[in-house]
Amino acid sequence: MAARSPYLTAALRGTPVIALLALSLGPLTATPAAAATGTVTGLAGKCLDVAGAGTADGTPVQLYDCNGTGAQQWTTGADNTLRALGKCLDVTGNSTADGAKVQLWTCTGAANQQWTVTAAHDIVNPAANKCLDVTDRSSANGARIQIWSCTGADNQKWNAPAQQQSGEQCWATHYGPQPPGALTASGEVFDNNADTAATSLSRQPQLPFGTRVQVTNVANGRSLTVRINDRGTFTQTPQEPKCLDLTDGAFSRLGGVLDPDAGHIVVTQQVLG
Repeated sequence: MAARSPYLTAALRGTPVIALLALSLGPLTATPAAAATGTVTGLAGKCLDVAGAGTADGTPVQLYDCNGTGAQQWTTGADNTLRALGKCLDVTGNSTADGAKVQLWTCTGAANQQWTVTAAHDIVNPAANKCLDVTDRSSANGARIQIWSCTGADNQKWNAPAQQQSGEQCWATHYGPQPPGALTASGEVFDNNADTAATSLSRQPQLPFGTRVQVTNVANGRSLTVRINDRGTFTQTPQEPKCLDLTDGAFSRLGGVLDPDAGHIVVTQQVLG
């Protein structure tokens, strides 16, 4: 059953859901991020390339014939960066807008240098919730790389040196209907369409209010960042470890089905801070 936060109303509490499903899947375990170096290939089999093998901050990143040079060797790391020539793949100007170009820049650890390589072969910037994209679907050498809303098109599909699944793997559920004006444990008015979540009481230690967590649906690679503003269900569910109770809106955006008897998905969660 969909999650019910104990802090929204004492009468609404989570109940067990299809125990056989949990038994068939077996225990979920933490999956560490993989680090590897190699080419990142995309549209028309061409490579993600640093223009002219330049190392200056602001050097454009483009699509180009694969040639085996260092300008096309990318490292995916445990810190969620994509690095070439000692610098990071970076969204220009910290932009989250469609069409923002990407470039090479000194690594800072900022959100505009964070990337998730999904099982669906998307490379996603979680801060923007947008995909690495070849501008205008051009396969010409020198076509600029940008971020764009994820569409599933071929100009957003990439084969990276390692498919990352950063963070711990666990179950996420959703709230379902709540009373009008209900308050979360943090004191906020509950918004069932916001990108917020309750940290489950089965998770130890509890995540502090305000913590940002990148959540990725393992089944489809969809990813978004939610903010913790509540505490989760009292009742233990068969889908353990359960880590997050998502709003219905966030759960739907991750591709979850709002079914009161099967409202759960397997996710990886990564605490961003």
